[in-house]
Amino acid sequence: MQDYVNWLEKKKVPVYEIDGTYWRKYQRALIPASLKPEPVTLSEAQARELLKRSGALLIRYFTKTVKYPTSFWYSACSEYNIKNLSQKVRGRIRRGYKSCRVERVDPLWLADNGYACYTSAFSRYRNAEPEPKKKFDEMCKGAIGGPFEFWAVFVESQLAGFEKFAVGPDYAASLVLKLDPNYIHESTGPALKDSTLSKYVTEDGKTMYNGFRSVIHETNTHDFLLTLGFSRVYCDLKVAYRPSVKACVDILYNHRPLLSRLPESSIKSKVLGLLSQEEIRRSIEFDGKRPYRANVLERIARSIWGNRYGATEK
Repeated sequence: MQDYVNWLEKKKVPVYEIDGTYWRKYQRALIPASLKPEPVTLSEAQARELLKRSGALLIRYFTKTVKYPTSFWYSACSEYNIKNLSQKVRGRIRRGYKSCRVERVDPLWLADNGYACYTSAFSRYRNAEPEPKKKFDEMCKGAIGGPFEFWAVFVESQLAGFEKFAVGPDYAASLVLKLDPNYIHESTGPALKDSTLSKYVTEDGKTMYNGFRSVIHETNTHDFLLTLGFSRVYCDLKVAYRPSVKACVDILYNHRPLLSRLPESSIKSKVLGLLSQEEIRRSIEFDGKRPYRANVLERIARSIWGNRYGATEK
């Protein structure tokens, strides 16, 4: 984690430290700077101090992992062997390698050649829009000299997908994964993930993290990862707001049906994402006050994916 924090400071990205934990701003929210998910303890006084120092509207973090499913999780894989996957998934990986190739790519090359693939990937999402070309260039070129590596999957000479990783001593964190839907039938996703899992997890002995569930747009990424041997690590969700922001959230939360009827816009998407996050936070807080009982859907999921459906990290 320290290498990444050092890189942020080198790039003059504001980083805020309190009680040994570093924080960074992300879309006007404050989140732990570590790309390796770790529980954080934060007092109300510390939260107020961080909000004042950073100017952020809110702080998002988790304090513990749990053994039962919650509405919030991250995906992790610490052991990978293609032989342990289902026959169907192994077949998709083999088909992928027959029609495409996977290789490391230079971030400068991706900046010049990857934007069309990036924008095409968003046709698969709901409530999300691609960033402008300038932001995409920053995502690629800004990683030069940092602890980042880029991988790409090609169908013949055409870029069909890419993935950006932050690589640490014992982990590889997937920061961006985009697949062009025009080539998904070529099994580009399974081939790309098999290559990166084989490198980072099998060869290097690292744990791969693929981020937390999205609260803004809907994708099937985390379900796809389960088929490749990932586990869902369930956790709680804590959000500390500025007083004025909390008041707005409390008011808008009771008017979600009305807000959903408004014309589509980037502002509407962000507000609904914020309220969806609050809904998740409240649901976990409520569930934590009563004994947990797995419902029918959760029991079915466990029968399909076994312990990978709900795992904890030690």
